[in-house]
Amino acid sequence: MKEMSYELLDLMDQYGEDEEGISRILETETEPWVLLALSPLRENLVEWLPVSPADRVLELGAGYGALTGALARKAGEVVVLDHREENLEVSRRRWRQMKNIRWEKETDGGFDWVMLVGPKTRAARLGIPAHGVSWNQREKEKADLKEQINQGASWLKAGGRLVLSLPNREGIKYWAGAELEEEEMSLTWGELKELFASMGGKTAYYYPLPDYKMPTAIYSDQYLPAEGEIPSLYAEYEKPRYRLFSEEAAYGAICQAGGFPQFANSFLVIWEKV
Repeated sequence: MKEMSYELLDLMDQYGEDEEGISRILETETEPWVLLALSPLRENLVEWLPVSPADRVLELGAGYGALTGALARKAGEVVVLDHREENLEVSRRRWRQMKNIRWEKETDGGFDWVMLVGPKTRAARLGIPAHGVSWNQREKEKADLKEQINQGASWLKAGGRLVLSLPNREGIKYWAGAELEEEEMSLTWGELKELFASMGGKTAYYYPLPDYKMPTAIYSDQYLPAEGEIPSLYAEYEKPRYRLFSEEAAYGAICQAGGFPQFANSFLVIWEKV
């Protein structure tokens, strides 16, 4: 979904930028991207993380402030890093009342947590229109993502944790007719495992459903879904689409066969620096 920072700033001017204003925007505006940008459901992705008041958190990408408030309520300090001033401004206006947040275009190290949620492709970060992705381009994007992860890891203290969340290219929703966003990084289960296998450290894998953007449940390798307990799989912000088959029925069969991680709609990875 393309950047909508200027449109969000206009809505904040119209309705207000505090909690009450954000609620009025969500009640009045019906475009799916508004829900995606401002819904408090977004916070489910991080509210369970063991972030403490002594921790410094680095959020890579402003993300309209969707997770910033939840992190700031738990951490001692949150630094939001984004090279686009309009993205920082949306987050700044949304959370200006919280005194433990800084919005920056560059930073140093010494963080307990680094959040890389929904990383954008290099083309998207540079504002270059996407026109399909060739195999060579995919390899370049994977190398760029690894570079982003290594940079984030370099900013961590020993024992600090990097959190990565992104779509699974082989997720059931995409087999069933949903479209991947060209501006958004995505990996397969095999690519993700290969990437983190080369990093050392300690890695834990989680699987948000319906996806990482609007999670209502988050599973792990220690607790995978059983047949019949999969939550609703249609995310409210999604574009209308034909469903080529029943995703719930497919997941039921996949859970029985033990293949859920490979076909989960998205991933959340927590990597610990040792």
